[in-house]
Amino acid sequence: MTARAALFPARWLLLVASSWLAACSGAHESAQMVAAAHAGAAATTNVPALVGMSIDDLHRRLGAAQEPPASLTDPNGPLTGQSERAMQDSVVTFQTGGLTLVASYDVQTRQVRDLLLLGQHEDSLMAKGTLRANASNYLVLPVFRVDKPNSLLGLRIVATN
Repeated sequence: MTARAALFPARWLLLVASSWLAACSGAHESAQMVAAAHAGAAATTNVPALVGMSIDDLHRRLGAAQEPPASLTDPNGPLTGQSERAMQDSVVTFQTGGLTLVASYDVQTRQVRDLLLLGQHEDSLMAKGTLRANASNYLVLPVFRVDKPNSLLGLRIVATN
C-alpha cells in the first residue's frame, strides 16, 4: 500500500473533523428539501448490516465492485490531493438499492475501515440506508466537499466497536 493510500481514510477524518461532528445537521438543506426527502425516501439498503464486514464479505453481499466515480478520482475534485492509484489501492465502490457506497479498507487485513454513502441530501441518505443517528454500533458523520465546503458529498459510516 502506498503512503497516499494509507492517508486516504485519515483525509476523510480530517474532512469530517473540520466540518460538523453531528449526523443529520440539516444545515445545508432547505426546509422544502428536507420535507421532500422525508416524503419520498424509502429504505433501499440495510447499511448497518454492512458495518464491520470485511471487503470480501461486502463483495459476496453486494456483488462486483464498480469504478469509483470520476469526481472522486479527479485531482481537483471533492477529495483534492488523492491520486487515482491511492483510490484503487484501498477503495472500492458498490451500487446497491439506488445508492453509491464507497468502502475504504485495509489491503493487508481486508477489514473495511469505513463506508461512505454518496449523495447531497442527508435525510434521504439516512432513510434509504436505514441509518440512525443514535446507533450504538456505528457513527454517521457528514462529509463535505473540499472544493465546495457548504455542499454535502455524503455520509461516512464508521463502526464504533
